[in-house]
Amino acid sequence: MVSQEDQVAREADQEAERKMAQLTRDLQRERADFANYRRRNEAERTDFARFAKTELITKVLEILDGFDRALGHVPEDQKGQPWVEGIWLVERRLRDILASEGLEEIGSVGMPFDPYIHEAIGHVDSDAPEGTVVEEIRKAYKLHDRVIRPALVTVASGTPVPPGAQTETRRNEEEN
Repeated sequence: MVSQEDQVAREADQEAERKMAQLTRDLQRERADFANYRRRNEAERTDFARFAKTELITKVLEILDGFDRALGHVPEDQKGQPWVEGIWLVERRLRDILASEGLEEIGSVGMPFDPYIHEAIGHVDSDAPEGTVVEEIRKAYKLHDRVIRPALVTVASGTPVPPGAQTETRRNEEEN
């Protein structure tokens, strides 16, 4: 026969075992949560390091746009001049440096309009299918896998242009 003291001792032992099992489960959960926190924190730090220079690169892209505009307007008779070649060299070096940091240009003309990559500034009548980018005003860029600057584009409205007619966008550009 089991005495009442033995019964109480057994119940106390069982309660202690249940409490120990619960505390063990809690400790395992806390360890797993902490390991997940550490992984998440490391991933965030890595992401931050990869994209910390985004603001600076976005500002430098304005300089690159200036190079594109300037070099696009060099008179034909000046293209072989050493100073023009020097400007081309500086522009290429700037592009190489930005590419080494993970910057990539995103092509737009002929592609379907994508609101994540393109910012439409107008629709033009065109022979191209509706929703196709027909002109790129400003280039799009991505840093690693993230778009940091969308392209400014005009998009085909799908209505064909009569032969010899100019679009409103083209007329405005020619006037400027």
